Amino acid sequence: MRQRSVVIVVFDDVQGLDVFGPADVFYFANYLAAEAGEERPPYTVEIAARAAGPVRTASGPTIHADRALSDPDLEPDVLLVAGGLAIEAAASDPVLVAELADLAARSGEVGSVCTGALLLAEAGLLDGRRATTHWALAGLLATAHPTIDVDADRIYLHDGVWSSAGVTAGIDLALQLLRTHHGSEIAARAARHLVVYLQRAGGQQQYSTHLAAQRSSHPTMTDLLAHIADHPDTDLSVHALADHVAMSERSFQRLFTREVGVSPGRYVERVRIDAARRLLEQTDDGVAGIARRCGFLTVETFHRAFRRLVGVTPTDYRNRFSRPAAG
Repeated sequence: MRQRSVVIVVFDDVQGLDVFGPADVFYFANYLAAEAGEERPPYTVEIAARAAGPVRTASGPTIHADRALSDPDLEPDVLLVAGGLAIEAAASDPVLVAELADLAARSGEVGSVCTGALLLAEAGLLDGRRATTHWALAGLLATAHPTIDVDADRIYLHDGVWSSAGVTAGIDLALQLLRTHHGSEIAARAARHLVVYLQRAGGQQQYSTHLAAQRSSHPTMTDLLAHIADHPDTDLSVHALADHVAMSERSFQRLFTREVGVSPGRYVERVRIDAARRLLEQTDDGVAGIARRCGFLTVETFHRAFRRLVGVTPTDYRNRFSRPAAG
């Protein structure tokens, strides 16, 4: 396995998980490679800041920067910029921005975790590209840098430069880098060690929606959401769902949107796409069959919804992410 050097850029009040989430993915990759008899670890990981030494994290503990960004012999294969709520202060530091731009020019792959995209943007590394970031700062990124095509609903994406969504999405990004570098098997095993999904379905809006659903204490909604998840192939129209909970359509839509955070139609579509992604990953079923099993009336409707929410066609998704069915 080819060894790659990873450098994670930090600044005062950086989000700790933006740093340690990706770092632990690479750690488990090294652990699994050693377990398989590899002589060298596939990754080395270093932390870099304006100056080597202690750097305060947003939650309080201090981390140690191994290198200064300006070190002339620093030429990472992978350069990741962490984020945090203090990103605007970091992005307004002209020395930090200039040193990051210089280091990026000496790097192989470049990417950001969470709001780190704003620092990449200030360094001119996202001009004319598609990028994502934490949903709460997507508007700021788009307004401050109008040449960037900001997609606020992606967990991560790659358009010459990698970018990822909020906080834990740095783990998703690192797993995708691991899969790109060394294959799906080791990436899946690392994900299992971290107890996370290898490939989360849907985008940021979906996960904020699911979290809102989990916070709902309304028993009617709790039971209904379980019904939707268990029966994606049935009639899940507003009329059918309202009838299922014995409510008028107007009252049902109002309650559902308040409790879950999106309309019933949007939620059902995302649940169905989530189910379809699992089937594409884990089975050899045809696309038409998967569309029917997930409640889409036509293959064309399925294709349109899948591409809109996931960003690729079902066939492209299967080619990238399929793995043998369990058991």
